[in-house]
Formats: sequence, structure tokens, C-alpha cells
Amino acid sequence: MTMRDFIRDNRAEIDAAINRVLCHVPATASCYCPLSGTDHYHEPDPLNDAERRQWVMNDEGLYMWARREGVRV
Repeated sequence: MTMRDFIRDNRAEIDAAINRVLCHVPATASCYCPLSGTDHYHEPDPLNDAERRQWVMNDEGLYMWARREGVRV
């Protein structure tokens, strides 16, 4: 399987994993929304396939998942 196929087939799951990291605001951090002071998530920015590929290459969990699926990285 190629990286392009892996990203195409698993786009929603990859985006969810990335957005859990990028968009999480812990209760100890402050932000300017009504949920400040609570654990919450902000609306994610759209991702493109080049960004997804970078995440797969640099995030251990995504990398290992891609390897298990047979992606040559």
C-alpha cells in the first residue's frame, strides 16, 4: 500500500487523531471562548494530504499504524 492510498482510505481517522492533538485545550490553559477553564476542543483547521503525510511520518502512533497496514515509509 502506498502512503497516498493509506491517507485516502483512512482520512477521517487520521484527521481525528491529528485534531485530538492540535485542537485540545486543557482546563489549565486559558482561551477566549466561553469554555475557558474546562477541558475542551476548538474547531480544527482543514488539513491537506501533505500535512497528513507529515503527521504520519512524525507521530509514532500514526507511523506504526501505517507500517502495520504495509505502507513503506
